[in-house]
Amino acid sequence: MLQAQNLNLCVPGKVLCQDLTLSLEAGQCWAILGKNGSGKTTLIQALCGLSKPASGRIQLDGKPMASIPRRNLAQRIGVLLQEESTAFSGPVLDYVLLGRFPHAGSWQPDDRDLKVARQALNLTGMDQAATQSFATLSGGERQRVRIAQLLAQEPGILFLDEPLQHLDLPHQLAMMKLFRELASHQQKTVVMVLHDIFWASHFCSHALLIHEEGRIMSGESTRMISGNNMETLYQCGFQEIKTSDGNYFLPTLE
Repeated sequence: MLQAQNLNLCVPGKVLCQDLTLSLEAGQCWAILGKNGSGKTTLIQALCGLSKPASGRIQLDGKPMASIPRRNLAQRIGVLLQEESTAFSGPVLDYVLLGRFPHAGSWQPDDRDLKVARQALNLTGMDQAATQSFATLSGGERQRVRIAQLLAQEPGILFLDEPLQHLDLPHQLAMMKLFRELASHQQKTVVMVLHDIFWASHFCSHALLIHEEGRIMSGESTRMISGNNMETLYQCGFQEIKTSDGNYFLPTLE
C-alpha cells in the first residue's frame, strides 16, 4: 500500500495540491482528472518518488519512501512519463528489456528476462515488432512498446501519465482493458492521468479530481464522476447520457 499524508505540492506562485491524504491499495485502478496545468503530472512524480513534495509524507508499506533504496523502489513502483525519447535506435525487444534493469543480476539478460519482455510485448500487441528498430515505429507503436517496457519491470504499483497519447481508438480500448485487468486480476495498483471521462468512468474503480487552488476530491469513480463534479472540474457544461452500460458525459456546445 502506498499512502500520502497531508501532501502539499507547489510551483512558483501556485498551489497544486493541498493537504492530500490518500491510500492506494492493491486491486485499485485510479484515474487522475483535471485541467491542463492543474498538477496531475506533478502529483504523479511526487507519488512515485521522482520529486519531493513541499510538505507531507509518502510511505510505501509503512516505510518512508525516501528511506527505500532506489533499486528496491524500482522493483515495486514503475512509472510511464509523458516525455517520449526517440534516441533509442536498437531493436524493440532490447528497449523492453531495459525495464528488467531493477531485477537484473548482470548486464546480460537471462531466460526469465527474455520471457517477461516477450510476454509484455504480446500483451500490448507489439510482439511481431520485436526485431524491428524502435526508431522506425510510429508514435502509437512506440507508446505501446513503452507500456510493454513498464510491464516488463513487473512493478506492483504502476503510475502512467497520459498512457493513451498517440493511440487510435481500438488500441486505447485494448490498453484500458489491460490496465483494468492488471488491477482486478493481478491485484496491481494502477494510477493514470487521463483526459477522456469515458475511459475513466468505465474502466477505473477510483478517481482523483484536481481542482483549482489545490483542492482535491477522491473516491470511488461512481461517486466522483458525475455531471456536477465534471462541470466544476472542467468549468464547462456537460450533458449526461444514462445507458445500461453506464453514464456518458458529453461537453455541451454552448
